[in-house]
Amino acid sequence: MNRMTFCALALGALLLCGCRGPVENLTGEYETQGEGTRALLTLRSDGGGALSVGGEEAPFRWEVREKGEVYLHTRQGGILKAVQGAGTLELDMPGTGRMVFRKAAI
Repeated sequence: MNRMTFCALALGALLLCGCRGPVENLTGEYETQGEGTRALLTLRSDGGGALSVGGEEAPFRWEVREKGEVYLHTRQGGILKAVQGAGTLELDMPGTGRMVFRKAAI
């Protein structure tokens, strides 16, 4: 393998790794605050997660696409966009509206 091919492959690998986005500071459990039904959002470091509301759990996979934007991909094919804040994730839920999840203290 010549030097140019190696450099191109190495650059491509770095770009692919960088496109995934920062996940270390996002992983963990988030919960809604205030009155109403409690919801729990879990983001795992393997890219999986779950949303638990009223005793029901919906699994998903997640990724960071743009700075501060987290996309949740449901098993049914839906995509939900969450916006990252300071220790929060704001998620627009169909039929429910905007939900703010705060990172739970460990």
